[in-house]
Amino acid sequence: MHELTKIIKSIIKETGPITFDKFMGLALYHKKYGYYTAGKRIIGKEGDYYTSPCVHPAFGEVISSLIHKSYEVIGVSNFTIVEMGAGKGYLALDILDSTKRNYPNLYNCLNYTIIEKSPHQILQEKNLLKEHLDKIKWINRISELKSTNICGIFISNELLDSFPFHRARFEDGMLKEIFVDLKNDEFIEVIDDPSIKELRDYFLDYNIDFKDCQEVEINLHAEKWLRDIASVLDKGFVMTIDYGFLAQELFNPTRLKGTCKCLYKHSINDNPYINIGKQDITAHVDFSNLIRIGESVGLKTLKYTTQGQFLIDWGILDIIERTTENNKQSEATRLKTIFSIKNLFLPEQMGDRFKILIQGRNVGEIINSLIPKSPFKISLQTDTDIIDLN
Repeated sequence: MHELTKIIKSIIKETGPITFDKFMGLALYHKKYGYYTAGKRIIGKEGDYYTSPCVHPAFGEVISSLIHKSYEVIGVSNFTIVEMGAGKGYLALDILDSTKRNYPNLYNCLNYTIIEKSPHQILQEKNLLKEHLDKIKWINRISELKSTNICGIFISNELLDSFPFHRARFEDGMLKEIFVDLKNDEFIEVIDDPSIKELRDYFLDYNIDFKDCQEVEINLHAEKWLRDIASVLDKGFVMTIDYGFLAQELFNPTRLKGTCKCLYKHSINDNPYINIGKQDITAHVDFSNLIRIGESVGLKTLKYTTQGQFLIDWGILDIIERTTENNKQSEATRLKTIFSIKNLFLPEQMGDRFKILIQGRNVGEIINSLIPKSPFKISLQTDTDIIDLN
């Protein structure tokens, strides 16, 4: 039995059933044995999953273009990029490489802050980013920026889906919580009244008819996260990249069992009680919740769209053309590059699966110059799929 499994079982034996939020927090973030904190290789071919920055540097180059436009819009001499949860550091590397190459004036005046709790991750990031170390500082939490009054942009890529969440179930129209207990020393799930009032309040203004026995995930940590950002962002933008939906789509009855999944060596399973500390546990992000929280703390919703449409709008097709026009490339290399970049925006690949939410603080009407619109639409969208406030 893995040590972390023993630890979680001992807690349940001592205190009784625990929330799934607590179970997931231990499985992913236990200081010594947690999935994200134990130092195992979790991203890439030898890990459990890929992220967009792993696919091709074009992803970071596009975001660098948005960052440069943000810099022009905000109009400050001391521009800050804050990346929350930088993984191996690929996105930071691609943003900084591209900015240094294409926008040297911005590169010379920017500060790049990475918020990272895992010492193992920080070591990996510092090794990868060694050419830019004079531009970067590492901190453990957003609160360390309290006295800074950030002017710039906060970026997260596949961060919120890794926040611990509560699991709940509707029975006879009432919200019940799913707890983790033991029976014959094996993990079981038990249903009881919600552990905290916030779970009951979560759906009050959603106007959704839940089916009997429908299960949902409720991420309460997202609210504190966004409030913390708003408390230190004086002027600028928040860019959230993740897989998820608006509430009406996310909590559609066709997802009767919710979206909780586990990732282990590039395979997906729905059993969080195996491979504890060795597999990722995740759920789709509720972007409606981020929008309502943001509006309550002064973060105006500027754009919600698919990753694919965002990349098209910001010129990824031009990057493909420029990247593959080198006559010295073999045809095989050229086709491989095209295929890799297309994976980022095609609907059947990452293009529709990932969404991008951009929120702004104290940017006023100047936002109209920040969000471009490409005449090229890669997929049909409905009002529940897209928010475009320009």
